[in-house]
Amino acid sequence: MKHLLVVVLVVWSSLGWADDASIVRITQIDGNVEIRRSGAHDWKPAKEGDVLDRGDRLAAKDKSAALLLWSNGSMVKVYPNTEIALGGVNFDLEKKMEKTILDMEKGRIFVKAQVPEHLFCEFKVRMGTLYVATQGAECAVAHDPDKKSYTAWSLIGGLITDVGTERIRIDEGHQGTIRAGIKPTKGDVTAMGENIKQSLTKVSKDLGGSLLTEDLAGAAGGKLAAKIGGVANRRGNAPFKVNFKAMIKGGSGKIKSITWDFGDGEAAATKEAEHTFTQGLYVIILRVEDENGDKASAQTSISAEAECGC
Repeated sequence: MKHLLVVVLVVWSSLGWADDASIVRITQIDGNVEIRRSGAHDWKPAKEGDVLDRGDRLAAKDKSAALLLWSNGSMVKVYPNTEIALGGVNFDLEKKMEKTILDMEKGRIFVKAQVPEHLFCEFKVRMGTLYVATQGAECAVAHDPDKKSYTAWSLIGGLITDVGTERIRIDEGHQGTIRAGIKPTKGDVTAMGENIKQSLTKVSKDLGGSLLTEDLAGAAGGKLAAKIGGVANRRGNAPFKVNFKAMIKGGSGKIKSITWDFGDGEAAATKEAEHTFTQGLYVIILRVEDENGDKASAQTSISAEAECGC
């Protein structure tokens, strides 16, 4: 997929972002990939540019692969011998949240579950009676229907699932194997091996377009830029404590002022800040100014909920 990054960035920038449910489009096909429309009996060759609707199925055959792009930012790489179906993409306008359900019959996928920082994400992969979900992550999932199990590797962000009445978490940098009807043991959720981490990092970089990484580094000079970092999760149960970090690049190299507006009348003026939110949806604004008077700002949203389930 040598031209994959270029294709993704061009399509992504042309689609833009909106406060509406994503359009899911096939942006890359390698080899033999087929599509079966909802309600149809026959499989047909898939084409780059095809849009997937609710209930449509996609199958990547042997030595074949495909890339799906959500217009609000998420991506799914479909590996060989994998079959998936789009369970649905919905947008909750009140919560500013895009909800995706993807059904995987078999095989392996790499997921970038991501949206711009003024929106929220709920991305769920269902595999028979099993599922794995996230509010934002880069992860790989491999499903074995014969064993009624799956393994998930979380490169960035956290994953959750339920086995019976128990909530299982697979944190960033970890992997977990989940089996239907069997309570996971301590050895089922472990730290990811370094070789696997490096392999997934390469996949992530090849796909490009990450909205989850918070790198903003560089020497003084050029336009002053700011970004909000340090936030592990943007949704949580109220009262919800969140850590913030001002990430600054360019400008004179000497910062005159940093101001945080937490959207509830409270503020802070330090590079790193901690704030507790009561129930509600908040827009957080970071403003920075350097000694030359140049200014930059960034914003993100935080949702403190009565019962997040995340």
